[in-house]
Amino acid sequence: MEDYLEEVSDIQAFRAGDIVRRIGKQKDQQGGYRSLTEDGSGLIVVEVLDLAQEAFVAEAGIIRPEADQRIYRHKSRFDEDQRAQDAMEILLSWTLFREHAALQGAMVQFVQTAYSPAQILKWKKDDRLRSLFVPVQQRFKIGRFKEKVDLDLLRRERFREQLQALHSGKHMTYVAFIPRDTNNEPMFFSIGTKPHLETKKVLEREQYAFHPNHGGHIKCLADDPEKPKLLLVDAGSNDLGAGMHAPLATAEMIVEALKEAYPEFEYEAVEGRGAFGIQQSY
Repeated sequence: MEDYLEEVSDIQAFRAGDIVRRIGKQKDQQGGYRSLTEDGSGLIVVEVLDLAQEAFVAEAGIIRPEADQRIYRHKSRFDEDQRAQDAMEILLSWTLFREHAALQGAMVQFVQTAYSPAQILKWKKDDRLRSLFVPVQQRFKIGRFKEKVDLDLLRRERFREQLQALHSGKHMTYVAFIPRDTNNEPMFFSIGTKPHLETKKVLEREQYAFHPNHGGHIKCLADDPEKPKLLLVDAGSNDLGAGMHAPLATAEMIVEALKEAYPEFEYEAVEGRGAFGIQQSY
């Protein structure tokens, strides 16, 4: 057993801020102690780690000592150990720490809560710093554990929220990619009531950018909470269409694409710029 641990037979001996470790029954868990449970039979811990798997488990949990398990306390704490700064330098010099300035304060707090200086320094000596760096990556979703964003879903949901936000009489401009085959899905984008040219420029800077081949306007005709929202749709972009001369057939094609992507709404196609107004310069 590591010399920085001491076995605890009475869990009431723990102080807030101590590092608790439970070993036994194929478990090797650790966390920062906060308090006892109301019935006094368990320890409430935060930033729970599975040391056997070198993994972050949960932001909080309860450790209840069982038969064949032993409870230990770290003798070393960041607020008391003279070697605390040496241990912290290992985190501060880590490449991923330097790359995530916005998370640095939270990462320092996490390490101070979940680990002891003596443990980190021993891992450095034994070339086991993976047990520190992997849980930090998991906790903050960085490095190998960075969350992968579904850009297509993000784009679809953003446009859905914009349609949901339209109230009776209100409109928005849109640009769209309408595929000529069934192997691709229709895509829509809007920044509100801005002109189509400006909308395209903003779209080019988005992570989910696409090349639109149509544009027009969508106006809310009815917004009854008891019924599906009714939306009037034209394809009358001057930049991506025939403006006020846009044929009804094009608007109907856009409506079919909207029905495929957002079936929870009802749509009505209109020729020209009927969903907005021919006097506008969009």
